[in-house]
Amino acid sequence: MKLKTIFILFNVIVVTTFLVVFLMPLFFLGIEFTTIFWRGNWYLVVLFVLVLAVLNTYFGLNWSLFNALEREDWRQVASVMERRIRDRGRFSDSNIRLLVNAYVVSSQPDRIRDMEQYLRERKPAILRRHALRFGIPHLLSNDGAEIERYFREFRSGELPDRSSDGSRGDTLRRLFGGGAPQDARYWIEWCYAFGLMLQGRVEEGRAILRLIVDTSPRGVVHGVALYLMEPNREEDSDVEERRRAFVDKLPSATWQKTVERERSELHVLVLSKLLLDVEKWLYR
Repeated sequence: MKLKTIFILFNVIVVTTFLVVFLMPLFFLGIEFTTIFWRGNWYLVVLFVLVLAVLNTYFGLNWSLFNALEREDWRQVASVMERRIRDRGRFSDSNIRLLVNAYVVSSQPDRIRDMEQYLRERKPAILRRHALRFGIPHLLSNDGAEIERYFREFRSGELPDRSSDGSRGDTLRRLFGGGAPQDARYWIEWCYAFGLMLQGRVEEGRAILRLIVDTSPRGVVHGVALYLMEPNREEDSDVEERRRAFVDKLPSATWQKTVERERSELHVLVLSKLLLDVEKWLYR
């Protein structure tokens, strides 16, 4: 109801404002000058009507989505977005992001797997660009073999060096698309290493974690990788030194702001509990 009221008020205000402006010469200059004014500016009426028609058409086409969002009916949001993607072929980053978010909020991980399979068969490039989002049900499974199997497919080889120039961001955008988080490549490597370690393949996992720590900028994925190396620090004698260096460069307040900023990404959100442990270990 609130959305409907806003929509009606918007139209009333816009139309009233336009009429006041367009009819003002009639009250101040008389009909003769007003007629000349209208003849010289008739195209403004056409432009106004077109713009208003486009805006109303947009709202009309998306009415069911806006209604569902207003009611916080996430199952309905997921249903609307699914039809938009499957039936209309609208595979934009925003559509994919909203769909997966709606699946997660409405506790429908199996639907994420279904859409993953759909994209795997029809739009593999879209799946690659959103590999982290569609990896959420695999990550939540805590099945090391499943996590390893899924994320292995999306590994891209050597990680970029953080000491390089601006080409790192360009490389990531080419690999994952503009909608992917900048650290997507590091997170995929981290998830893969996590899957290995859950299977007891600690040495393989630690080798990847060390590479992440060596190449990633200091941020959330860097801190989480360092944390997973900590239980084995008798074999990695420099872990404590690395932790101190991390804390020196990224104080607690900055870490918290960084985590909060990255919470919009689902893979960071689902690791919230782990991130609390990481923070306690880093800033102990």
